[in-house]
Amino acid sequence: MTLLHNISRTLQRRRNATWHALGYDTRVRPETPADYAAVEQLTRTAFNNEAEVKLIRKLRQAQDDCIALVAEQHGKVVGHILFSPATLQPYPNTRLMVLAPMAVSNVLQHQGIGSALVRAGLERCKKREIQAVVVLGHPAYYPRFGFSPASQFNIRCPWQVPDNTFMLLALNPVALKGRSGQVLYHPAFTELLPGAG
Repeated sequence: MTLLHNISRTLQRRRNATWHALGYDTRVRPETPADYAAVEQLTRTAFNNEAEVKLIRKLRQAQDDCIALVAEQHGKVVGHILFSPATLQPYPNTRLMVLAPMAVSNVLQHQGIGSALVRAGLERCKKREIQAVVVLGHPAYYPRFGFSPASQFNIRCPWQVPDNTFMLLALNPVALKGRSGQVLYHPAFTELLPGAG
């Protein structure tokens, strides 16, 4: 057992050394104005268009209580995530956040950067006593963080989307008890997803 344990530790050290040597020493921190240009270039490349870049700009200008984080490697921004306030109609006092958009450098996909951003953002939402976070995203990705279809909470998306793609994470399930309705996104999202009502 000791020999196997030592071999395992040696392999883990080598993996860690390779990980750091390749530049995978990632730090997640709050976005600052100095990051804006890098975030926009990262988002533009990740989504291959300007729509999400315009969305980020509008949300920054319109809402001063967004949660914006970057993932940084050796001083370079390699990931970004934004959480913006939303409301639940007809319960305007319900504190919701929308997770969108999120971008990770195309050359660093599947390295855990996106997961680190999501987890860090959710922790900040909890500290702000946000009651729930919603996301319109891939149904195979977000459940690992605790998201499930919002329809299970009788909460609806303003757009016609597959049920399993509009998800919710209840950070305070008691606050949502007995409440149902439609999530109202900031109007900036209407340009990204036409047909919002």
